[in-house]
Amino acid sequence: MAKTTVTLEVKGVKETLAKIDLANAKVRKAVQEQIGKSALNIQFGAKKRCPVRTGALRNSITVDFYGVMSAQIGPHMPYAPYVEYGTRKMRAQPYLFPAFEEERPRFEEGLAKVIKGAIK
Repeated sequence: MAKTTVTLEVKGVKETLAKIDLANAKVRKAVQEQIGKSALNIQFGAKKRCPVRTGALRNSITVDFYGVMSAQIGPHMPYAPYVEYGTRKMRAQPYLFPAFEEERPRFEEGLAKVIKGAIK
């Protein structure tokens, strides 16, 4: 069964290392903070939009951090994809992807500020 999650991950790190010193503790911390802030905003937005019958689905939406440049946000209930995407007999009730789309511009803008500050 497919899992319903959103993953925030900074890709192209190797290429970017030529311009940005991610080993620099300040830059690394700023990027981690931006990823963490956006991940928590997505979690909040998903919980806000999540349809509630018993509250189990909403309460299962968590943020997991993997390494320095990645966070995964998603529910841990087996029926989560059916709610997000719908079925033949049930309309979709998206809650995770809209939360991601709402946060995306803020994430990109925040990350761009961090990177521009590091390049200067």
